[in-house]
Amino acid sequence: MIKLVDLYIGRTALAGVLGVWVALTLLMAMFTFLDQLGDSETGAQLSEVVGYVFLKSANAAYIVFPVSALLGAMIGVGALAAGNELVAFRTAGVSRLRISGSVLGAVLLLTAVVMAMGEWIMPPAEQQARALKETRLEASSIGAGDVAMWIRDGNHFISIGRSVVYADEESPEVTLHDVVRFTFDDEHGLERVDRSAQAVHDGESWRLEDNTRITIEEDVVQLLWEAERPWAVGFEPELLATAVVRPRYMSMRDIVDQVRYLRLNGLDDRAYSSVLWSKALFPVSVLALVLAGMPFLFGTARTHSLGLRVFIGMSLGGVFMIVGKTMQNFSEAYALPSWVGAGLPSLALAAVVILVLRRSV
Repeated sequence: MIKLVDLYIGRTALAGVLGVWVALTLLMAMFTFLDQLGDSETGAQLSEVVGYVFLKSANAAYIVFPVSALLGAMIGVGALAAGNELVAFRTAGVSRLRISGSVLGAVLLLTAVVMAMGEWIMPPAEQQARALKETRLEASSIGAGDVAMWIRDGNHFISIGRSVVYADEESPEVTLHDVVRFTFDDEHGLERVDRSAQAVHDGESWRLEDNTRITIEEDVVQLLWEAERPWAVGFEPELLATAVVRPRYMSMRDIVDQVRYLRLNGLDDRAYSSVLWSKALFPVSVLALVLAGMPFLFGTARTHSLGLRVFIGMSLGGVFMIVGKTMQNFSEAYALPSWVGAGLPSLALAAVVILVLRRSV
């Protein structure tokens, strides 16, 4: 049963988290704004920059929320500690775990909102931001939709059914699947159609695999199948890489669909599985990080200044992110299940903090 003390502590923590979350999101948006203004090559107008920054803010809010939850909880509950209110609660018989549970309950409510935003708001906003930026590129026309991506390369119109990111998504290797190229003559008549299972770039040139070519002539249609053929196009993989949706910007529903497709075709799904588990265990990571800050708010910690609490929170957040990323890389390098790299650091951190808090229950 939720009592008045739980509501009071939870409301205080929630106010602190909201304040820090909004402040950090606005700070990230300001950095994005300044970065876009400094990019003189795009020739963007101020209205376009503002629109781009607004769309990118959803992703920024999602990224900074875990650290915001930690800092906000430490600042909010730290104010109770500074006013000796936590001492009064402890004297009345409220345990450290009970106080920490009240904080986690409030943070969990806001985490559910962030999860919903990451599932339904961030992916389309990121897609619109990418499309807005790509309209300023002086290159082949690219249009990315929910199902396929279309590219115009001279008299060729290319449909790409699915773009898959392999290896590290920060420097991805992109392979194109279900590629169909329509070639037209100068009179806008259809000359041929090439349908390929996939297109691969070997570092120097493109090649098509499992290609079926249909050549349309005035009185005959010819069909030719080739296991592999070179593909001469006017764009490089870097151009496509800017249009491919990274796993971290996709919804969990889309990632599940991508993983299912990759597994059915015997393809590497590690980049997507890792992000999927990270998103699924996002609430666990947030709650573990907030819980890690609770021991610093009891005992002599009530005399600590706001600046020290912020420093402790930032340090905890930074160390946790480094350990989490290292564990993900370790699990991928040694072919461990994706949930190990995504969930083990959070679970281990939560277990250690609970043991620490129970010592003085």
